[in-house]
Amino acid sequence: MTRSKKTIYVDGIPLIGKEASPFIIAEIGTNHGRNLATARSMIEGLVDTGCDCVKFQIYEPDEIVSGAIMTKDYGLENVYGDISAAEMFEQYLKTPKEWFPELIDLAHGLGLKAAATIHGNDGVEWAKTQKLDFIKIASMDHTNLPLLENLVDKITVPILISFGMAELEDIDRAMEVLKHHRPGVGLFYCVAIYPPGPRDIALGNIKYLADCFGVPVGFSDHTTNIATAGAALACGATFFEKHVTHDRTAPGPDHPFALELSEFSEYVRTLHEIHGFLGYEGFRTPSERERGNRKHYLKSIIAKHNKRAGEVLSADDVYLARPGTGIPPRFLKVVVNAVLSRDICAEKPLEWQDIGRDQPFES
Repeated sequence: MTRSKKTIYVDGIPLIGKEASPFIIAEIGTNHGRNLATARSMIEGLVDTGCDCVKFQIYEPDEIVSGAIMTKDYGLENVYGDISAAEMFEQYLKTPKEWFPELIDLAHGLGLKAAATIHGNDGVEWAKTQKLDFIKIASMDHTNLPLLENLVDKITVPILISFGMAELEDIDRAMEVLKHHRPGVGLFYCVAIYPPGPRDIALGNIKYLADCFGVPVGFSDHTTNIATAGAALACGATFFEKHVTHDRTAPGPDHPFALELSEFSEYVRTLHEIHGFLGYEGFRTPSERERGNRKHYLKSIIAKHNKRAGEVLSADDVYLARPGTGIPPRFLKVVVNAVLSRDICAEKPLEWQDIGRDQPFES
């Protein structure tokens, strides 16, 4: 059976796309503070939130930033000192590669998927040796076509790619390369502002991108609220990435716009609740419970007066009101001037047998 590119499968199970529930990735990123115990405790804490996947970022400084860039260029000199940005990534932000076998096994043992962001060819070679379920490409690399070309066929798991700061032609070029990646590709709609304001976010882009590229589209969420993700879900997003932290006041570039675990639990719960509200694509007929209310809350043609068989019903003999157990209002013209075939009582819904019909009249 040929699988649709609109769904991403892992181990034969549809995890991302219209066939699945919202897939929610907790982005730990750099928020472990280079402390393995913190990274472990965050993974353990995420189990109870109901999320699906944990993600870290692999930073090799020379794959990220020129050696001439300083912390002051990012406004982080007060946090890390007046040092090069490369030194900042090396000393304070990158997740040590030697942690990953332990962290991946921990995540898998707790029923969570594991993912990592890579930024260069060293990352590609490293990722091939790991038991990761997804590889993420950050917004900074969506124009890095040499990296994307190197990924295809070398990485045996799905690729999720963010397009913050992207022009449409950037997305076209990247997806032209990645469309050949057999394990699957997901496209993150992303606004690369940390955090973005309401006027920075154009969630209508989600449906546009899904229609254009025919792959699952997600929302890489840098807002400080829950509501925006719910709106993104309503616009068609099927997977979500949200930064999490053990303490939003901790020093570091990603803590201020991250959610603490209690807030993230609400984030996950809300997305699943909204998904339940949305139902399926197309028109969903009323549930059995709602259909049962038709007889109570819809209207019928009601007799105003007692009338005897053989009399003609006039417009003044009937009115339209609840309940919906009688002849529907759309047949009022059929009922007016009809001859009664049996006696009727005031305030009772008219039935088809009252005017000599054994079944509903269709006009």
